[in-house]
Amino acid sequence: MPDRLILDLDCTVETVYGDQGGAAKGTNPHKPGRKNYHPLLAFEGQTRLNLNAWLRPGNTHSSRMPSTF
Repeated sequence: MPDRLILDLDCTVETVYGDQGGAAKGTNPHKPGRKNYHPLLAFEGQTRLNLNAWLRPGNTHSSRMPSTF
């Protein structure tokens, strides 16, 4: 294990087509007005290993952390 870890949190927008559970209309720069997810991703910065991901509805604000964080 390295002495120091870099935790990188990032979010993105994933457009959905259809009626998937948990998807909601939110800010979507690529497809305005479509339902989407706004996942929050946690990476280790040096190895870029994905540590965890939280699938959030599209109408979730970027700064809102999951309740199970």
